[in-house]
Amino acid sequence: MGVKYVISEPPGPTWWARNKVVITAVAALAAGIWIGGQGDAATSDGPRPQPSPTATASGS
Repeated sequence: MGVKYVISEPPGPTWWARNKVVITAVAALAAGIWIGGQGDAATSDGPRPQPSPTATASGS
């Protein structure tokens, strides 16, 4: 025949079910910042070229 009435309410969603979108977004943002920041560390080892303060004569 089947059950017509529910005696108790089903349990609510778990912590992970409620927050998995936020946790995934924060993890993806952190991974993107970490991956995107790797290029800056490679160029800081040696001296960086500085612009020359003297003007050069143009060929006119």
